[in-house]
Amino acid sequence: EESPDSASPKPGEGPAASSSKVVEESKPYGINCLVEIFAFLTSLVSIEDVTDSEESCIYGLSMIRVALEAGLADFSLFPELMNVIRDDLMSNMMRIALIPNLAILSMVCSIAFLLYTHLRSFLRLQFEAFVTNVLLRISDGEYVSYEQQEIALESLVAFSRHPTFMVDLYANLDCSIDRGNVFEAVCNLLSKNTFPSNSQLASTHLLSLEGLLAIFNNLLERSKQQVEFKPKEFKDPSESSDAVWLPPPTSDFVSWAEQMKYKKYLKRRIDVGVDHFNRDPKKGFQFLQSINLLPQELTPESVARFLYTARGLSKNVVGELLGDPKEFYLKVLDYFVTLFDFKGMSFDHAIRRYLESFFLPGEAQKIGRILEAFSKRYYAQCPGIFANADAAYVLSYSLLMLHTDQHNDQVKKKMTVEEFIRNNRKINDGEDLPEEMLVDLYKSIATYEIRIQADGNKFDLSHAQWVDIVKRSGTPQGILVSCTMQPVFDYDMFALIWGPTIASISVVFDQAEDESIVQYTIDGFLSVAHLASVLHFCDAIDNLVISLCKFITSLTPKASESDAFIEDSKAMLALVTMFCIVNQYGDCVRNGWRSVIDCILKLHRLHLLPNKVTDMEEVRNTLRHSNSRSMNFNKNANLQTTILQSVSSFFSSDSAKEEEVKSPEMEEAEKRITTYIESCHIEEIFTESKFLEAESLKHLVSALIWSAGETPKGIANSEEEEERALLCLDLLISTTIKNRDRFHLLWSDTFNHLKSIIDSATLLSPLVEKGVFGLLRICQRLVPYKEDVADELLRSLSLILKLDAKVADILAAQLFAELLHLVKGSPDRIQTEFCWRTFSAILRVGAHHLEASPAGFEILEIFVHGAEIKEENLVPLLDAVQAFIEGHAGGEDQSMKAMDQLMNVVSKVKAWPASDKLFGYWVKAVNVAKQACTDSRPQVRNHACVMLQQILLSSYSMGHTGEQWGDVMKNVVLATVNTLVTHVKKRKQQEYPDMDKTARIAVLMLSKAFLQFLPSLADLECFSDIWLELLSILDLCNSCSSEELSEAVPEALKNMILVMATEGILHPGWTDSKNINLWNVTWQRARSTSPNLEPGMLKQYTG
Repeated sequence: EESPDSASPKPGEGPAASSSKVVEESKPYGINCLVEIFAFLTSLVSIEDVTDSEESCIYGLSMIRVALEAGLADFSLFPELMNVIRDDLMSNMMRIALIPNLAILSMVCSIAFLLYTHLRSFLRLQFEAFVTNVLLRISDGEYVSYEQQEIALESLVAFSRHPTFMVDLYANLDCSIDRGNVFEAVCNLLSKNTFPSNSQLASTHLLSLEGLLAIFNNLLERSKQQVEFKPKEFKDPSESSDAVWLPPPTSDFVSWAEQMKYKKYLKRRIDVGVDHFNRDPKKGFQFLQSINLLPQELTPESVARFLYTARGLSKNVVGELLGDPKEFYLKVLDYFVTLFDFKGMSFDHAIRRYLESFFLPGEAQKIGRILEAFSKRYYAQCPGIFANADAAYVLSYSLLMLHTDQHNDQVKKKMTVEEFIRNNRKINDGEDLPEEMLVDLYKSIATYEIRIQADGNKFDLSHAQWVDIVKRSGTPQGILVSCTMQPVFDYDMFALIWGPTIASISVVFDQAEDESIVQYTIDGFLSVAHLASVLHFCDAIDNLVISLCKFITSLTPKASESDAFIEDSKAMLALVTMFCIVNQYGDCVRNGWRSVIDCILKLHRLHLLPNKVTDMEEVRNTLRHSNSRSMNFNKNANLQTTILQSVSSFFSSDSAKEEEVKSPEMEEAEKRITTYIESCHIEEIFTESKFLEAESLKHLVSALIWSAGETPKGIANSEEEEERALLCLDLLISTTIKNRDRFHLLWSDTFNHLKSIIDSATLLSPLVEKGVFGLLRICQRLVPYKEDVADELLRSLSLILKLDAKVADILAAQLFAELLHLVKGSPDRIQTEFCWRTFSAILRVGAHHLEASPAGFEILEIFVHGAEIKEENLVPLLDAVQAFIEGHAGGEDQSMKAMDQLMNVVSKVKAWPASDKLFGYWVKAVNVAKQACTDSRPQVRNHACVMLQQILLSSYSMGHTGEQWGDVMKNVVLATVNTLVTHVKKRKQQEYPDMDKTARIAVLMLSKAFLQFLPSLADLECFSDIWLELLSILDLCNSCSSEELSEAVPEALKNMILVMATEGILHPGWTDSKNINLWNVTWQRARSTSPNLEPGMLKQYTG
């Protein structure tokens, strides 16, 4: 829209104002001539009416471009020339760029690029206006031709390629509290333009993508400086200060850059406050006060500064507050108007600039107060025009009424200029204002409506706003601080651009049919991934991976495994690209691991997953019957090279898609697919996971567990779910083993997953089997290597005990073979009582299993011989030994060998220091042998009696007290012999064959034990009871009618009597506490045993 001529702004002060005077004085054609010529050329670049031709405009643009190319940066030496560029040239260029002439638009864009390249430091606000109101407006494509949009996008791409243009926009505009987010708007527009509306790619879509990737390439170039990127965490101000709203000094670039980054943080916080303010001003103020952007006690100055500076405020709300009659808001209005600089501005421009900053409220009194404040300010800053402020007030009100009259459609009879002049007579302190001034005001108001930029309108720029821009260009606010190649703002810029860029690349990749375009998008994916890894932007890598995976997981299985990829070649390209990114930048992958695992599972369902993934060494043979699919692959491939080759290969094989019969081309395509998948090195994700960052590794493990799905008690709902769970479990086990140095990071999740599979499993399934042996495989690999984790790992074996008996029975043979392998590799790692009890419980189960028993017994032997017998493991070991003694699975030989192991245990226990506790443990071992003496198998019983005798006789030196030996005699020796003799008496020959032979051995054991313990027993009060019980048992033996016993008992009794007589224990006066003569009782029982046993045999001892 055409605008009224502006008053020429005052010349700005340049860096070489004094030198320009020297040039002017020393040469006949000085700066004034140059300014006049350049101003004339600029005047050609304007189409004010129909008499101005587009040809002259093009001519003027051509000459201006020549002049700029000749002068380059030297224009900045002359403030007069810069004033022409800042105002007339930029203003005219912005207006003519919007006319539908492609040549003019192209030349305007090229001149703007020249101006940025050489004079950008002086054109900060002008370039904000040009980018926003020309490039973005035309590139948006609304209300312009396709060709215009294409030229504007080409210009944006050219600007984007410039190393500093985008970072200059971001640092100088997006980070400024009072300026718009121009860089963000450019990126969003380019991203939006890449999405085809009719599903066909056009040049505008590709240009937009090119612009986005050009920005990325500049960021990538700066990232090569090896700067460590650590985003600073900003905090809200500790106290309110006006400095928040003011630009920082530009003398030191590093300091300025840091402050601008902080301004960007505050800008985001202010935007939140603005959102609250537009809905409820009170809540908006409260929020800004809570973060110290406004003082805790609001002041008129702080509120006015906020209303003047903050962008995005509702102009209706601002107008209502400024017109509020409360005393506080009256002061706000007074301070608000002082923030405007009306110096040198015409009354028309000043009131337009003022009224365009808010919507006038509807009440006349409010309008009056607002106009009165303006009038006072204008009168104070522009003396000589009005006699007093009242005159300015009356005229401003009159102009407002004229504006309503001229631009309200309901007013049929419009005010004439004469009427306007008549209405304003004698208002200047009784004098008339100049008629020429009133006529100009009338024409301006009647012709050009005061347009208030509506909330959210991003393209409208009024002439009053342009005058304000030109005016501020000569101040520090107009200076653009050009950013160097230091990547100071790159992290923040990347945070804004990566999302739209990835979405744009994805849509173009999806729609592209041309090979070069597809390759361009893949290069874009890799560039974004590289930069994201340099900046350690994990969200971007995740988004990239997820975007690429969407092209893969949508595939459906075909009759042939490769058909799915042949029909969708882009899925193959996406697959290779995705795995290239994951393998190179896996440290930055977080939630993206879930999509990666989904792709691996997809390949598995299509039977295309390489054998190197499904048959990793760490999980090999964890199923008793392997049905893994084997494939042969080439081991050497470069991912980047493969991607480059894959594009042309797939596009050259399109003809094969149409053939129903598998042709040589189809077979060749299948071979390429196999090669490409193998070149992805999928297995390295897991085999090389030990090099991943801890956070990435944790997410990988979580993704495997999540992808496995829920399988309560190890039962999947379908075969497909089971295959998925099995593969995920394999990969989880392999990853855990590979990361043995970071065991504690992963074990909790891994163990809980294994527990969910194994715990309470009632049916055997491949998943349960894999879980059990996977757990054992982890223990086998990590227990010997990591002493500090051995206990925690071995504790986990308690899960095996929770298996259902039927399931455990099926797995027992292989389970004990794996346990034997574990124990052989680390016999000294079992330390705690819990672990010993766990192993003992497992061994007790194996002792009764025919196939598992040999391996179980070998484990027991390793424990007995290799382990140090301590309090923590004695009882568990004894329990295990007893189980193998009693178990029939290993035969009689194994049971007898188990008793030998019992003897070995006792031998080690005997070395312990004497104590009551030691006696208790020793008795437990003795009781194991005692229990074995009643075994149903003759050889086992007999061997047990011999072992019990050896244990008793060899242990006498342990230092037990007489009372303790008395207990052993009664509760072990006598009880054992009595039980055996009772079985003989009851003739339980079928149940206990050859029991009389065992009883004979027991009687001999009784005799030897009694004689061994006699010195300790003789002084006991209960000795007489022990002796009487012994005699009763021997009487019982005589009543059994057993040849074995009839031979053994007399001899045993004779030996005991002789020794007792020799020791002086047995004599005629021997009585017990009840005055029973034990001498008489002994001989009475002896005679019943054998007639040869008479007191006379002792004459030589008794006299």
